[in-house]
Amino acid sequence: MKDKIEKKTKQPLSINYENKRLSILYFAPLLIIAGFVPLITYAKYLDLQGTTQSLFWTGQQQYLDFFSYWKSRWLIVLTAITCVFYIVLYKQNKLPFKNVKQYYIPLGIYAIFVLISTLFAVDTTTALWGFVDMYQGMFVLMSYVFITFLTINFINNESDLSLFVRAFLFLMLVEGFIGIGQYFGFDIYQTDIGKSLIMPGNLLVENLSFSFGPKTIYGTLFNTNYVGSFATLMLPMSIAALLGAKSMKQRICAVLASVLMIFIWIGCNSRAGYIGVAISSILGLWLFRKAIKRYWKISVSLLAASAVIFVGFNFISDGELLSRIKTFNLIEQIENMKEYNENALKFESIELGKNTFSVKTNKETLNFKVEQEKLYFLDKEFNELEIVTKGNEITFKDPNYSRYKIFMPEDYPGVTVTIGGSLYKINFYIGENNIKILGTGGRITTPVVAERIESWDDYDGLLSDRVYIWSRTIPLLKDNFIKGVGADNFPIAFPQDDFVGKLNTGWDANMVVDKPHNMYLQIGLNTGVISLLSLLAAWSIYLITSLKIYNKIHYDSLEKYVGVACFISIFGYLVAGFFNDQVVSVAPLFWIILGMGICINFNLNKKGEIN
Repeated sequence: MKDKIEKKTKQPLSINYENKRLSILYFAPLLIIAGFVPLITYAKYLDLQGTTQSLFWTGQQQYLDFFSYWKSRWLIVLTAITCVFYIVLYKQNKLPFKNVKQYYIPLGIYAIFVLISTLFAVDTTTALWGFVDMYQGMFVLMSYVFITFLTINFINNESDLSLFVRAFLFLMLVEGFIGIGQYFGFDIYQTDIGKSLIMPGNLLVENLSFSFGPKTIYGTLFNTNYVGSFATLMLPMSIAALLGAKSMKQRICAVLASVLMIFIWIGCNSRAGYIGVAISSILGLWLFRKAIKRYWKISVSLLAASAVIFVGFNFISDGELLSRIKTFNLIEQIENMKEYNENALKFESIELGKNTFSVKTNKETLNFKVEQEKLYFLDKEFNELEIVTKGNEITFKDPNYSRYKIFMPEDYPGVTVTIGGSLYKINFYIGENNIKILGTGGRITTPVVAERIESWDDYDGLLSDRVYIWSRTIPLLKDNFIKGVGADNFPIAFPQDDFVGKLNTGWDANMVVDKPHNMYLQIGLNTGVISLLSLLAAWSIYLITSLKIYNKIHYDSLEKYVGVACFISIFGYLVAGFFNDQVVSVAPLFWIILGMGICINFNLNKKGEIN
């Protein structure tokens, strides 16, 4: 008994992890996630034949993914390796389990509902591994939770923190230089060297190109909108690195990173990114008010650099940048929308019968009738219309129907109706006993009248058509309060067959809505409203705690500068999240920065730095 008591007393009651130095090997997986995974751009050939995804997407049977697939897989693997490292190091008393249950509990609840949503998912395979082009299935979402937890417990001193700052600086420099090239028309991925870096040797693709031209930036992040979210996260980090630099080399790197982040923030043309940085900058100016006075030369220099870059970009783009900023005048946009709706062509219904179908608008109704394998075209009163046939194209002599063109392909049992040039297009499928519409992914389906917020109908085109998507997504939340539709199952759950709604928004009837362009709706629908509320709780606790800390603290160390930068970054990203989705190209950075912010707040409190 005495021996047992002696053995127990040898175990230290309190370990000072701040003085412990771990090998960088243990940090490597997290550092790779922070500094390298967002840069991964490499082709993955995907066979979509027979999958649910192809039916609710474009119908492609094969797809080359460059920006999301491998990022998601590396994130999962690196997170798993770090978890193993943490368990081993924790058991060896080399890493702590920090008592921040106010974050662990809501994050744990979120993780539970991610699992529940997967169990009851509309499509389980998609819920596990993610939808094509997104790849944020259960394993990726769980990785987000784990890397937050791991970052909280891996960083225990300023030396640990500086490793992540260096990883971010590396990422900013590489992403920034790629972005500069793309903006001025020199896209590295269009060069032979660049193509060799992103294409496996066994794949041969001719005329490889991405859908972004000069004077914009997509970097390695897939879309200009996501570059905006990236800049929102990284710009405060670059400034923190500059203010906390201890050598001339560090200052030069940080200055260069700051300028590059300003460059890609302005050059990406993402209005969500503009809003995220602009609003978070107000917070930053308040929190950094004393540091701005102390380092006024740096402050003036960054402001001058921003002004020069803005004026330069606006000049190079022939005023396009200023035009995009003017669209933030929502009142003017609403008035313009009202004026447009007064004379706009509006679709009222698409009706299908056994051998008849019709397209009804606020201007006219075009009826179709199939009789003895012949197709007749009728006006509103069911009088036959005179037609002009040219090859497989049919037009009408009646000027009231001049906006219609009918295409009758020889190898397809149906017709394609275009209205207003090629702006609106509907593909009808004529079967033996019924008539259907060819929907997304080649599905033969019927139109639905989607549940929506009807008061928003006249404003569907606002915010780059986001209002249309939101008005159809919000009603879906009430039926998915607990379990959600499954991780990344949004495209399958969204009413893709709302053809009238899509046409009135100015889309092709077969346009695929694969994301809500709102991180909160994305989370709420995919994994359930409870999962969203749990995350909102964790984020709110962090923001409120940070505001209390950094509103009064005296900035005199890298830890404090990075701490307030984490606060500003998280706040800006959450603002941009009202207009952008959570994507695997950028989200890991957000969750690591959240973990860093929580960790720094915990450490400052432990040191007695908080009054």
